[in-house]
Amino acid sequence: MSRESEQQYVDLKVWDLFRNRFKSPTTEASYWSDIMEFCRMTGKPFAETTRADVKKYYDRITDRMRNGRISPITRTKKFRELHSFASFLMEQGDYMPGSEFDHFYPYLKNMKKETVRAGSVPVEDMDALLSAASDDLMAYTILTLMYRAGLTSTEIIELESEDDFAGYERGALAMLKSRQDPCYIPEDAWKILKKYMACRDVHGTLFYNRSGRPLNTMYVSRMMKKYCSAAGIRNYSAQDVRNSCAFNLFAYGADDAQTAEQMGRTVQQIRRYRGASYRGNLRKKAADLVKIRIEEP
Repeated sequence: MSRESEQQYVDLKVWDLFRNRFKSPTTEASYWSDIMEFCRMTGKPFAETTRADVKKYYDRITDRMRNGRISPITRTKKFRELHSFASFLMEQGDYMPGSEFDHFYPYLKNMKKETVRAGSVPVEDMDALLSAASDDLMAYTILTLMYRAGLTSTEIIELESEDDFAGYERGALAMLKSRQDPCYIPEDAWKILKKYMACRDVHGTLFYNRSGRPLNTMYVSRMMKKYCSAAGIRNYSAQDVRNSCAFNLFAYGADDAQTAEQMGRTVQQIRRYRGASYRGNLRKKAADLVKIRIEEP
């Protein structure tokens, strides 16, 4: 669905005011995606949301959570973002005139709070996940970019061609739309990416589905579920894999500034990726020869 066709759901002038508070295009994209998901379910503008609409949405995503398709934290995130936008519209006088609060807040206040510590994938589970995806070069490459370079699924699916990279002897730099500075791609990840680019059939987008169309985040989510199941491990998210990149950097001695630069985050945000337990497990599993450097499949 194009941004123009989505104007039926959200007044773009009001949205432009709201999105000015975001420091990251990734954050803006997350809010927009969740707002559009809600509006497509109701089939009407966000400003016309009723109590019944929110109850229906709550029931729907709670079913998805119970079926393991999303985590409790993801459900909380969605409601937090919808509550934030609803509150903003009320401040503008464009949302539920006369209401003292939006209809999302009563659900949000009873939901699981976001954990301060970021989630990650234990090294032995990451090894099993990569092994399970070794026959699917595109999936293997996507996992590699998340795990070794710290790219988000959104950043990965926005890559278009070889022109988005500048290769050199010991790796490459990725030019990402959502970041001001290039992102370093380690040498092992760059070799895998070059192997994938050399054999892909579709051009105009780097990663694509069976129809040759660009991927979306739902595809990556389904991919994660498929290969986690094949690996016999619990259902990790793409964000968990990406978080592991930061945990690995800290475990091997990178400082806050270096890790923040690699992950495209601020120094303040990056501190939630420090984890003594992860570092201890990494050292223990290193003795069992679990891969940190990723080999070609």
